[in-house]
Formats: sequence, C-alpha cells, structure tokens
Amino acid sequence: MSRAPDFGDGVDRLPQPGETLDLDSRMAPPASSLERSLTLRHVFALSTGAMFSSGLFLLPGLAVAKGGPAAVLAYLIAGLLAVPAMLSVAELSTAMPRSGGAYYFVERALGPAVGTIAGMGTWLSLVLKDAFALVGMSAYLNIVFDVPSKPLAVALIVAFTLVNILGSKASASLQTVLVAFVLLVMVWFLAGGLPSVGSGDGSLDPFFETGASGVLAVVGLVFVSYGGLTNVASAAEEIEDPSRNIPLGMSLSLAVGCVVYTLAVLVTVAVVPADALHEDLAPIHTAAEATLPAAGAIFVVIAALAAFSSAANAGILAAARYPLAMSREGLVSRRFQDLSRFSTPVLGIVATGAGMAAVVLAFDAGAIAKLASAFVLLTLGLVNLAVIVLRASRIQSYAPAFRAPLFPWIQVGGILVSIYLIVGLGALPLTLVAVFIMAGLLWYRYYGRSRATRAGAIYHVFERWGRSADRGLDREISAAIQSHGLRAQDEYPGLIARAAVIYIPEGSDINEAADRASNVLSRRIGIDPAEVTDRFLDTGSLWMQPVERHPTATPVAFFDTDDDHLVIARSASGTSIPAQWGGQGERVRALFFLAGSTNQPGRALRLAGELAAYLHSDAGEALVEAVFETEVKEALLPELSIAQYPLLRELSTGGLIGRRFDDLAAPDHLHLEAVRREGRVIRVESGLILEPDDQLTVIGPLDGLPDADELARILLGTGS
Repeated sequence: MSRAPDFGDGVDRLPQPGETLDLDSRMAPPASSLERSLTLRHVFALSTGAMFSSGLFLLPGLAVAKGGPAAVLAYLIAGLLAVPAMLSVAELSTAMPRSGGAYYFVERALGPAVGTIAGMGTWLSLVLKDAFALVGMSAYLNIVFDVPSKPLAVALIVAFTLVNILGSKASASLQTVLVAFVLLVMVWFLAGGLPSVGSGDGSLDPFFETGASGVLAVVGLVFVSYGGLTNVASAAEEIEDPSRNIPLGMSLSLAVGCVVYTLAVLVTVAVVPADALHEDLAPIHTAAEATLPAAGAIFVVIAALAAFSSAANAGILAAARYPLAMSREGLVSRRFQDLSRFSTPVLGIVATGAGMAAVVLAFDAGAIAKLASAFVLLTLGLVNLAVIVLRASRIQSYAPAFRAPLFPWIQVGGILVSIYLIVGLGALPLTLVAVFIMAGLLWYRYYGRSRATRAGAIYHVFERWGRSADRGLDREISAAIQSHGLRAQDEYPGLIARAAVIYIPEGSDINEAADRASNVLSRRIGIDPAEVTDRFLDTGSLWMQPVERHPTATPVAFFDTDDDHLVIARSASGTSIPAQWGGQGERVRALFFLAGSTNQPGRALRLAGELAAYLHSDAGEALVEAVFETEVKEALLPELSIAQYPLLRELSTGGLIGRRFDDLAAPDHLHLEAVRREGRVIRVESGLILEPDDQLTVIGPLDGLPDADELARILLGTGS
C-alpha cells in the first residue's frame, strides 16, 4: 500500500495511531571517527602515567640539593600551582574535544604566530621531558649494569625512536595496568617508609635550609613533575563523556600525584643522609633499600623502569604529532606529513629522537630539569591565555561543558605564576625561552605567515576594536563539538520526534529553504520569520560540513528560548550552499535548521554534532533516499518507535481530553514527548492540560507502542 507524502507543522501528514517509526537513541559514531572508548579510569591512568617518571624517581635528589628538606613543601606547592592550568585545559578540552592538545587550543585562540611558538614550545618541552626520563632510566639501569649513563641514555633514545617508527604504541589498557602497578609499589614504599620519618638516617632539620626564596626556586625546578598532567587533552576526542571525565580524571590524578610526590620525597629526605641524597640519581631506590625488604627495592627498580619506558615511548609518539599538525597548518615543511610504510610520521619521530640525544649530550640532569620546567610553564601560560581570549571573543560555538571557576582571575594567576617561576629558574632557562620566542616569531614572519591557513579567535576580540574576525574558526569550533558526545539531558530522540519536516520545490535556492524553515520556527519560538532567517545567515559559519556520500548540512542559530527546535528541509534535486551561508557551493539534499537556546548553546551544538555523526553513517544514505516524514525520522532514529495519537471526543483517546499531564499514568517504557496544537508543537511537561484535537506524540521501544484504545486505558489507569 503506497503512502502519500508527509508535510510538516500544519502540512505534515501525521502517522496514524499505532503507526511506528524506527528511531535510534543509541547513536553509533561514524566508522571513520575515533571511537569514544576511554573511560574515567583511562583518563586517570593517562594523566597519572604521564606524571610518574623522572619527577618521582630521579628529581627528588636534585631538588633536595637545591632547596634542602623544604623540597618536600616545594612539590606540594607546585601541585597547587598547577591547578589553574589543569582547569583551563579541562575547559578547552570540553569545548574542543579534538586530538592535538595544547597546540590545537593555543593556535585556534591566539592565531598562527603564537601557535608557532606553542607548537614548537610544546614539542621542545616533550623532547626535554623525554630526555630527562631517559636520563633517569639509565640511572636505574646502572643499578643492574655498570655502564656510562650518557651513552646508555643515547642508546635508549635510538631504541625508542626505532620502536616508534615501526608503529608500536602502548594501549590505554596497558597504561592503566602500568599505573596501577606503579601506585601499588609506591603504596608499599610509603607504608614501609613513613614510620621511619624522624628516626631514619636523614634529617628534616633545619627544614627551611635555603629560606623561602630557595623553596620557590625549587618549585620551578620540580614543576616539570606535573607537566604530563595535561597530556590527556591530546586524547580528548576518544574520551567518553569528556565534560565529566576530563575534569574529574585530571583532578583525581593531580590529587593522587601531589600526595604521592610529597610523601615519597618526605620519606626519602627522612631516611637517606643528605650528603648521599644530593648526588643520587636513583633516590627512591636508595630510600627503598633503607625501608623495605630486598624484594621491595627490586620492585621499586622495576616500577621506575616501567614508568620511564612508558613515559618515553608515549612522549616520543606525542611529540612527533606536533610537527605533523603544524605542517598541516603550513607552519613547518610539508615533509613532516610524509608517513613511513608503517604509517608513522617518520620525519617528526627522527627529529624528536635527534633533539633528545642533543639535549642529553649537551646538558646535565639538573639543567635538563630546569629547561623542561621552563618550557612546560611557557606552554601552560599560553593555555591560560587561550581561555581568556576565547571567552572574550564571544564566539557562540565556544560552549565548554566545563567552565573553569573564578574567571579570569584564576587564568591571570596561572599566567603570572608561569612568568614568575620561569624567571626564578635562573639565567639559562630564561635566556633560552626568550631566544626561543624570538626565533619562533621570526620563523612565522619569514616562513609560516604566507602559508598559514587561518587566523585565531583573538581576531574576534579585535573585531570589537574595528578589525576583522576569522569566521571559519566559528565553524571549526562548532564542528569540534561533534566529538563531545551527548549528555543524558540532551534528549536527542525528543528533538527528532518534535522536528518538522518540510519539502523544498525543485529549483529552489538556499534562501527559499531558509524562509520556509523560518516560517515554521517563528511559530514555535515566537520570533518574526525575517529575523529568524537573518539570524541563520548571520551565523552561517555554524555548519557541520556536508558529507560527500550523503549530502546534508546543519546550520545552527541561537535564540532567546528555553528549548531547541529543529526543521528538516528536504530537497530531491539538491540545494546549493553559497559562501554567504558558510558553504562552498555544495549541493545538499537535506538541511537541518537547528534553533538552539542561548541559555545552553553547548547542548544545541552537541545535538548538531550527533546529527552530523548520523549523517556520516549509513543512516545518512537512508535519509537522502527518504520521501515521507516517517522515512526521514526512521533514518535518524532506528531502534525506537514513535507515533502520534489524535485526541478526539468520538475516539477512545477522548477520555484524555481535559486531563493534566501530571495525572496520567505513563509507564517508564513510554515517553509522552510533545503535543501538536493548532500548528504549534508543545513539549509535554508538568501542568499541561490536554485539549480537543491535540496530537499526542509518544516514543517507546521498537514495535512496542500500543494502539489508541490501549494507550488511553494505560494513561487513564484502567488497563495494562
């Protein structure tokens, strides 16, 4: 039996009572996208694993040599001073959950000139941290093998570089096991060592041996210990519910790391004589020998080697991504995009390994630690600045699910802390950072400027002072939210169920499609149609890019409403999207005009992202071929059922007329979503009274919706 075409909001044919539409509330991401498979424990493991290497197993001896027993306090202060950067990274990661980390955030916020400094600075900080880790690894290997430390460190660098060229990478699950092992060993170490505080061969008196200034100088030295905390941002695209798991995982990691660092250094200072500790590159092992049985000291060595190996291997892999990302932006040579036959960025990996070898040969362990801390502080200072600029830009698509508190004071504080600690590290780190910044700016001026592909959000700030903004950035940030995933309250199935479906005549252009969609939306949100059209045109950069296989697009505009509304405009012959609408002449066969609430812009962008994910999947192909309203919604929500029931006095549903929604006995498996009344769609909520001729929209399990008679009995409480 054939069906007539459906029409939307007063012109749609409504499904008959009991007629079902296959709807899908379990939206699978497109096969080409990164799977959101990392949970809270993975976030914690990635962040904690990036911290526990040289900062724990090598640096305490150097820190105590510089600051005396008060180095214990320096680790605690450094952890507290890392909080602003942690909060800023959490905010940026939930606004732009993309792989790329600090470079991605800073380049999008501050533009390619500062992005060049951030990209190269982040790369160099990773090179220095990894070199420091391998210096520590060689020191612990010297416990077993009596070989010169620097040649051994260089040999390890060569080995890890080759491993990365061959494409070997530890999985997140392996990282979780590794971190659990390191933490268990450290708990054993603390359990055996804390009772010895006050009675060991070491001494905590005088505690402030070098005064307050000495403690602050040590804070800058040990800050590198927390530098890996923010590395989790590079995997933001693969994290489940990043708005929750990134801030929570990083916070737990920082808390655990701060406690372990502080107590471990306390035990080490208390049990190891000062003259021996100052020259010791394996201080935790020395302390373990004094407080644990022989097996415990062996496990400390194993834990240290495992931590160094993981940090170095993952660090080289991460560092090699920065030249690759910068080459895609035109900021360094395109050759960094070349992949080996193992699909690895071989030039970036080799450059990273060569940089690590040069650092190990040129500097001692103390100098490497200072330089690594300096460049970590530079990167984190830029991250704090990026948050300030992005909020000041007032880009609507910048809608982080987590917002750092006390803005902008906590970011300003983080920037000032970075500057102060870099200066406190001494002349060499300060000079090299200044030279590096100047070299980065000159590189951009003479190489990257003519090749850069975008401006930053800072130009949106300048626009308010009379300069022009980069509208393409708005589109990119809105597209980044696709990776965020839905939150429980986002109600994607309800949005689709309430959506209007309209049909655009052949030969119509984008303006006519927008006018027709705006007429429908104006009735729903109470705004003049011309203003609705203008609002979509004004924010034309907010587009999810059309898919080649299934040509569709989603323009998003924001209005002063409490709810989100969707109009699906179908065009059999396709509608061209001109540049003024944020397109490039693409022809699309379905347009999703999403009117989002200014109160919750992030929700609208997540919904748009979920739509885009579906449209990249096989559902998009079914949508393009759909003719009827039911088929359109079937393509977007398979695995649920939906139907609309007319409330007429002469039908069994007439008994629902005059009833308050609160008084209906709706079971858990049926969701009363909306009422169509006189051309308007009203969300079903507390206090709503049903009226004659209403059309009640119900969502339920696949093939599980009742007919009209049974629905009336269920809602009135007279039947099952």
